[in-house]
Amino acid sequence: LPWTIVWIFSRIWEVFDFELDTQDILEESNALLGPGLAANYWFKLLKPLIEGRIRRKVTDFVRSLERTDIRSFNKLIILIPDNCDLRMTREDLEGQNIFNLGDISFEGLDQCVYWIHESAQDEESQNEDAQKILVLFDIPKILESAMGENRDYEDEDILEFRMRNLKQFQDTIENLMNSVDYNGNRNDVIFHHFMNTEERNLAAVIRERIFMEEIQ
Repeated sequence: LPWTIVWIFSRIWEVFDFELDTQDILEESNALLGPGLAANYWFKLLKPLIEGRIRRKVTDFVRSLERTDIRSFNKLIILIPDNCDLRMTREDLEGQNIFNLGDISFEGLDQCVYWIHESAQDEESQNEDAQKILVLFDIPKILESAMGENRDYEDEDILEFRMRNLKQFQDTIENLMNSVDYNGNRNDVIFHHFMNTEERNLAAVIRERIFMEEIQ
């Protein structure tokens, strides 16, 4: 989608000096919502993380812990719930068996890192001595602001609307990561779409994706 990149950089000076007003973008053109959200997310979070060298920073952080019960998954997982609605506090994450381990400093940005049990059985028994995986993930809050459950859309339109704009969101970010400056770090970031239901266990969602990546 080359036109999206042109659009993004034509809007940088208008958009990124302040918090993106997603309602204004909606009124301007629904078709441009996905790329606009992607551009905001890229400059506010992804670009600093990628330039900070995700793999090296995560590896160094784990080494600094000097622990034998934890290993790292050296990629950023961008979690995208199907309804774009998943804003979690630290307590909420702990209820999903995801535990804060500290912050990693990137280019002017501190990003939280977490741990989950490597085994679902150990998670169920809450075995504190079991092997753990350090994970770096993010749930883009900007998607909730623009397309979450609190937005006023017609029910029959919202699913198609979300699917179209989530695809544009991901395609735009992948185009940015495929540029000459960032292509070498392309594999440091993965997207994971999932069904956001009351029954889902977010730690299990993350663990399953990690195992999928590691057997490829």
